[in-house]
Amino acid sequence: MAAIVIEGWGVEGLQPVNRIEVRSGLEQTSTEAFERWETQVSASYVPLAVEPIPSGRFVGYIESASYGEMDVSVIGSTPQVIRRTGGLIARSADEYLLASIPTVGTARLCQDDRVADVGPGGIVFYDSTRPYRWDASERFEQVVVQVPLSRLRERYGVDNLELPTATVFSGNTAPGIVAGFFRGLAELQRTDPESAALLSAPGMDLLAAAAIAASGRAPRDQSADAINRQRVLNYMRDNCADPDLGVDRIAEGCRMSRRTLYRVFGEFEGGPGTVLRRMRIERACDLLRNAPQLPLSAVAKASGFLTERSFYRSFRLEMGTTPGAFRTLA
Repeated sequence: MAAIVIEGWGVEGLQPVNRIEVRSGLEQTSTEAFERWETQVSASYVPLAVEPIPSGRFVGYIESASYGEMDVSVIGSTPQVIRRTGGLIARSADEYLLASIPTVGTARLCQDDRVADVGPGGIVFYDSTRPYRWDASERFEQVVVQVPLSRLRERYGVDNLELPTATVFSGNTAPGIVAGFFRGLAELQRTDPESAALLSAPGMDLLAAAAIAASGRAPRDQSADAINRQRVLNYMRDNCADPDLGVDRIAEGCRMSRRTLYRVFGEFEGGPGTVLRRMRIERACDLLRNAPQLPLSAVAKASGFLTERSFYRSFRLEMGTTPGAFRTLA
């Protein structure tokens, strides 16, 4: 089977989400498939050398989208080795910071005399201006975020940033919080690219803040607020089904003052209370679609509403219809 390129899910003003898939099969050998794969990987990122690890039939795929100067992709494959060599660097003028957020399997990244074994739940940074090597001895999938280093220098003042490449940051660190945002963005661009385009707006701020925090420096106010906002959103999403969750509980749970909480939500009309209500309505919509046997009173309770009345009122405000009518049309 030849390389398959599927383009779709276009959003006006944006590059479409592309899916590139390469498989070895009846019409091509594993060697031919890998040659195609190396070409596609190099075109999607930077020039790279790709070597197979014998494991039977080869499968590789890349799903990518661009948001201004930030590229977000999902790349997965059967076992392989990917290398960025000095010779390839010399032939390329492009300079990028890349962040890897694994979703399936584990792999080893080597750069700057450091070695990181990275798997789901972590994030690791690497720099295209210096040699690196990925070793994946099993099926491995990752979300990759790629931004020009020049843009980070100009906008965020990251000159002389001592970024610890090939170092894993876990989910409870500032970079780990940002990793959760990009995992969600990658999932959303697959199913709802228009919403992904809207959600991508703080992406550059978040990645810069994560890189600065990883280096041990204090982020600028704008970047610090971006990380704090994502931390609060993660906390709210995890706890929105609790009917007792309110502004005070959110501030306490995120270890910040009410004043700080409202500041980091300054760009959201209505503040954290409105965002929480919308999260609960999104949860209710999922239940109405996927659990048609569930009584509306149970949907209200499972979505974090104290009473059915408040549920109906909030639902009509956000969705322009009643929960029952929504369920009928869903």
